[in-house]
Amino acid sequence: MWNIWRSELRMTVRQRSYYSFLILWVAVLSLLFLLQNSAPSLTGYTNITGTVANIALYIIPLFMLIIGSFSIANEVENGQWRLLSTYPLFTLSYVIGKIGGQFTAQWIVFTFSFGISMAISLVIGGGFSMKWLWAIYLFSVTLLFFFLVIGVCIGSFVKTRWQALSISVMLWFFLIMIWPTALIGILGAVPYTWIAPLMNGLLFLNPAELIRVAFVISLDAGSVFGQAYDPLISYLGTYLSILIYILYFICFLAVSFLFSMGMLEWRKRR
Repeated sequence: MWNIWRSELRMTVRQRSYYSFLILWVAVLSLLFLLQNSAPSLTGYTNITGTVANIALYIIPLFMLIIGSFSIANEVENGQWRLLSTYPLFTLSYVIGKIGGQFTAQWIVFTFSFGISMAISLVIGGGFSMKWLWAIYLFSVTLLFFFLVIGVCIGSFVKTRWQALSISVMLWFFLIMIWPTALIGILGAVPYTWIAPLMNGLLFLNPAELIRVAFVISLDAGSVFGQAYDPLISYLGTYLSILIYILYFICFLAVSFLFSMGMLEWRKRR
């Protein structure tokens, strides 16, 4: 597992495209920080904070889905996966190594870009509350991790990078762009008394939505979601929510690992 982890990290940081993400994140984060600076006394959740979060929500999942899926699809295309299959390597070790190596590489470049953007903003006169900065940083890194894992799941069953790209974009479009519309369509077809429990249940099916809700709650603005989410918001606003997030994290990883292992084992037997 550690060999795969180190190999993935080494190969990623050696690619020139890896450093293009440094420029991308610095540009995007600097613009977001400048946008945040345009409003006075920003210590909580505001319209501008919502805009900043939405921009991060649009960009990070798409890139992480593509990067995660390409990490395996590329090896399948160039024959490296077939060679690795001949070694006594556990599939679970391969999956964990892939996710760990990619996440470490992406976390390093994102954190470095975050620091540079923050420094640029401070130099030109910006000021942030530490709570806001930590909330944005953890929100972005959590999105980065969850969608990288989903990307690796996609890579475990696709045959080419084109397939990986197509499925990644389709999944991103569904989970990020049309999720609210799909939710309205589903809720419109069920009895009124089912709406609140169904909304709360569907929240856990989409990691992006759960992370967004957790981000808003962390800035003491859970009331923006309306009455339907009130029971869940009041519960997630307590310290017991940490147990829910840990349990969700464990379940998400377990399902992702089982799915990826199943697909890769099926590919080995073919």
